[in-house]
Amino acid sequence: MKFWQTVKSFVLQYKVLLALYVLITLFTYFQLTSFGHNNNFIIYRESVFHFLKGLPLYIEYPEQYFDLFYYNPVFPVLFMPFAMLPVNGGILAWILFTSLSCFLIFRYMPLGNRKNQLFMLFIMFDLMNNLGHTQTNPFLLAFMLMSWALIEKDKSFWSAMFMALSFLIKGYGGIVGLLCFYTKDWYKMILYGLFWMLAINSLMLLFITPAQAIQYYQEWLQIISSDKIKESYSVYGWVTNFKLNIPEFYILATALAALAGFLILHFFAGKNKTHLISFLLIWVIVFNRASEPATYIMAIGGVTLWHLSRPKNTVSNILFWITILVSTIIPKDLIGWLDKLRYDYYIKTLLCLLVMADIYIYTAKQALLNFNNNKPATV
Repeated sequence: MKFWQTVKSFVLQYKVLLALYVLITLFTYFQLTSFGHNNNFIIYRESVFHFLKGLPLYIEYPEQYFDLFYYNPVFPVLFMPFAMLPVNGGILAWILFTSLSCFLIFRYMPLGNRKNQLFMLFIMFDLMNNLGHTQTNPFLLAFMLMSWALIEKDKSFWSAMFMALSFLIKGYGGIVGLLCFYTKDWYKMILYGLFWMLAINSLMLLFITPAQAIQYYQEWLQIISSDKIKESYSVYGWVTNFKLNIPEFYILATALAALAGFLILHFFAGKNKTHLISFLLIWVIVFNRASEPATYIMAIGGVTLWHLSRPKNTVSNILFWITILVSTIIPKDLIGWLDKLRYDYYIKTLLCLLVMADIYIYTAKQALLNFNNNKPATV
């Protein structure tokens, strides 16, 4: 027991965690350059050159990469510094920037040092998976968490910037904007958000005309609302895999009803923003048609944040450890039947739904307790 306590105390230091983040980045870079698993990076990189040449962004370029570019039209401008480097240099700069940005933002969270360090350790496995596919998901998680952290520290203007960036990376990241309504100056937050949206989008006008920018936005809205996004590693895919004849409209209606119900309960439960961001990080992935295994870094971020912020509870603790072990810590190809549960039966989705239910039940209990405490006494 003393040995493990010594190991834990050693690992849970910011300098050790920083070293681990750098090491997994360098190991991932070796894998990427050795085996060539860099299609996502090539998509980002080539989108910059298509953008600068005024070419369509949202069509296939099979001679350059497979799949499609789905990101916001301003993304090529933000990615431009990495695209201007040689491919291997750009990959190293991109994944190193990703891991170090996550490290700094996770350290900034208002949980206290020990809980921040635990979060950084638990999320490291999903971070490494995303680095191995040069994904943007770590940025989306980090920026959503930074939006929350800055609100907690009364820095609304900068919080709004990270909310805008969350939307501009992947549209559904904009769900973090709900945090605006949990500040006393919510109307200012909305104005700040509009400012940052205009400011960041105006960067496109350094390279293209307003008409081209509008055209790109129209094409982006068209592709993200189409059936070309096939991943559906979520409730949508679950329904399909189990051959349940449930129209997508009913899934969407259920998701929105669950969100609305939680927001109402959360308001009466005391409006704890840590619990709200935990719920949103899970909800936005498990009810998302565009979810894939790598996007679960956000859901696992919500699961971990919930575990670190809720009062201790045996059932919740067991659920957390099962979720974190099955979904992220136990590597792929180690246990055959577990991989089948993960990829054929979407066990990650089920476990994250159960954690979301745990948040829901806890919030409902708190709301009921507050209601009873505030109820006027009868004579």
